[in-house]
Amino acid sequence: MTSLRLFFALWPPGQVRRRLWQSIEPMRHAVDGVRWVPPERYHLTLRFMGDVPPELVEDLVAAAQVLGAEQPFRATLGSVGAFPRPASPRVYWVSVKARPLPRLGELLDAALLARGFLARKRRFRPHLTLGRARSRGSTPPLWRERAVLPASGAGSLAFDVRAIDLVRSELFPTGPRYANVHRVVLSGKGMIAE
Repeated sequence: MTSLRLFFALWPPGQVRRRLWQSIEPMRHAVDGVRWVPPERYHLTLRFMGDVPPELVEDLVAAAQVLGAEQPFRATLGSVGAFPRPASPRVYWVSVKARPLPRLGELLDAALLARGFLARKRRFRPHLTLGRARSRGSTPPLWRERAVLPASGAGSLAFDVRAIDLVRSELFPTGPRYANVHRVVLSGKGMIAE
């Protein structure tokens, strides 16, 4: 059987995703050459696993159970930025601020490492991807001026995080399709899965 492209993620509620889409409308019209992510695909990747043989999915699920002991928490969308840097953007994003996020990443990383998975390659930077540049180029001044969204925009959007999902991604010419494989509920009471 072929491998599965998997990642661990948290999903903001639909209302938050729609409001974020609306709040970046001026940016979407100001920046050319970007393939904007539709709001139904907005998610925060806690850990990208890449292509995983199906027989190892149970190990991923077992590693993720450590997160079930954590408390639900509140997250807030922050400033807008670009990778690798604003002057040469490839990926446009909005930061996600929540004190427990780095701890969740560390707990998951340790549990995965203990089960034989490789260590994380890049530093964890909590964000939602907004769009991807079709080609490298300089950033228009309007993008730099909008590097921080106004209080009425994304910066005011907050949501509760109550679960972490193991997600399968299938790539198509029209964009990826996501399907949840497993959900770990943040119960604060021990390891409870849904």
